[in-house]
Amino acid sequence: MKKINLLLLLISFFTSFTFAQKNSLYIPRNVLKAYEKETRSFDGKPGKNYWINKADYKIKAELIPAERKVIGSEFITYHNESPDSLNQIVIRLYQDVMKKGSARDFSVNPVDLTDGVQLDTIIIFNGKELNIKDKNFKAQRSGTNLFIRDLPQTIAPKSKATFEIKWSMIIPKETRIRMGAYNDSTFYVAYWYPQISVYDDIDGWDRFDYGGAVEFYNDINNFDVEITVPKNYIVWGSGLYQNADKILKPEIFERYKKAWTSDEIINVVTEEDLKNGTTISSEKNTWHLIGENIADFSWATSSGYLWDATSVEVDNKGRRVLTDAVYPIESKQKGWNEVALFAKLAVQALSTNSPAVPFPFPKVTTFNGETHGGGGMEIPMMCNNGVAASRGAQAGVTLHEIAHSYFPFYMGTNERKYAWMDEGWATFFTSDNIHLIIEQEIGEGFERNINGVGMMMGNELDLPTISPSISARGQMLTFATYVKSSSAYYFLRDAIGKDLFDKAMKEYINRWNGKNPIPYDFFFTFNDVVKEDLSWFFKPWFFEYGFPDLAVKNVVSKNKKKNIIIEKVGNVPVPIELEITYKDGSKEKVYKNTSVWKNGIDEYSIQLDNKKEIQKVELITKRSSDANAKNNIWEKK
Repeated sequence: MKKINLLLLLISFFTSFTFAQKNSLYIPRNVLKAYEKETRSFDGKPGKNYWINKADYKIKAELIPAERKVIGSEFITYHNESPDSLNQIVIRLYQDVMKKGSARDFSVNPVDLTDGVQLDTIIIFNGKELNIKDKNFKAQRSGTNLFIRDLPQTIAPKSKATFEIKWSMIIPKETRIRMGAYNDSTFYVAYWYPQISVYDDIDGWDRFDYGGAVEFYNDINNFDVEITVPKNYIVWGSGLYQNADKILKPEIFERYKKAWTSDEIINVVTEEDLKNGTTISSEKNTWHLIGENIADFSWATSSGYLWDATSVEVDNKGRRVLTDAVYPIESKQKGWNEVALFAKLAVQALSTNSPAVPFPFPKVTTFNGETHGGGGMEIPMMCNNGVAASRGAQAGVTLHEIAHSYFPFYMGTNERKYAWMDEGWATFFTSDNIHLIIEQEIGEGFERNINGVGMMMGNELDLPTISPSISARGQMLTFATYVKSSSAYYFLRDAIGKDLFDKAMKEYINRWNGKNPIPYDFFFTFNDVVKEDLSWFFKPWFFEYGFPDLAVKNVVSKNKKKNIIIEKVGNVPVPIELEITYKDGSKEKVYKNTSVWKNGIDEYSIQLDNKKEIQKVELITKRSSDANAKNNIWEKK
């Protein structure tokens, strides 16, 4: 018996030791269960039991422009690939965020307050009618979710279920949170259809409400969408046209068709076309689009927008991606006539430079919603961007929103909990590629962010990046998701080198595209590819409170050589960048990458071989971050 107990103790010890070797990062209990169930693994690969659910949407909708109203019906086939029997369903009703009395992250113009999404009383589940207002039926609307509990038929593992839903919603006019009515004949429609929430291996059903600040977490689904609009309205959406040749005037369709094989910008719809009409005569037209293996579907429509298009080759097989820009005549003079080109160069740069993975979708449309300022908003194959203050800013926002095609859409990340997993990468890719779109020095795009890290990190409201994004607000949410995370990726590349970083990034994308990766899949994949426990970097940058602060502690002579002692005052590792001024007036720059701190040291000595007398040593932060400039200079007295 003692031998058996000893054996069990040894097994337990070595299991714990192996676990400790594989993981030295804190893992929350709900996340740890996924590793115990082997849906995820400590080498960063999807586990042998990994699964992801999905749905097929067939949607029919009609826009009533005068009422800013969308009336729709949908047939959803939901595929339960999980090992669990589902006796409830969670349906997202995003536009309940505009419902009177709803909690939200932004103030709303009273003119946009509504009664929320208007659902038909009857939902058809597997062919059977469910009255969601029947007191004996357990259906509850809470926040922006509809919870249907105790389904009359359990959705068994590896089975599917169908839902039929009818609804209507009002498009906001003044409070345009990522969507809205931009004039009487121009609309961008997102967050618009009843959507089955995500059921995953971490939390089960995603029950977070949509308050307007944090954005996506969706399964990878298929969409077959028909949208009816008045004549001379063109529809652009998250899919490929199935019947545009039957709606557009022949000369317009031929230009659109030509753009798919052209390196030049094609003016698909011109000012002259807008005067003469763009569609074949009909009171209404129903546009049919199909989007496959995408996280979401949005669409835009207008009767008065110009349309430019071109395409670009993205891989060695000759596959081309269409990039088009849609905008009003007034924006032409504000630089929007260049946006189709910016989009083309963005897709090319993302495919060949960073992350150097061929663009994952067949097209991307950039739509100009706000014509006086405004930022940008991404949806698969679509972007809704404003008019930026400068040419460089317009190129930047175009690139940034298109970069989201990789994160979160190709990768399926959970932006509600981990917004830094997509906004950080989109910001990183923007800084890494912007010089390929406009005239700018390589790396210049990173400087503002990495300098901003030094100013903001360590403030009382600065939460560890790993904190769920849903718990942050305002400026600090923006800082964590865009600035701090993109800077962390920048310094990670500095620490391990560009070649290893690029290799690990591509492997991460290869492993997890079309799935739902979490931060640990990113951390462990990089560990696995680099063949090193990078927790010395991940812990301070993602898990701990703290800030970067280096100091020039002293300059000492040892064995007739000068040694510059750099102290790591803060806990967050960054590279050392020095400018040394000698007594004779000459200067020298020294750079040591972030990995000098990997062994946990708090001081690093830089030895100089020359015999010149040092007059001054200064830490500079062009390629680094620093919270305290007062300890950055040593001068000989």
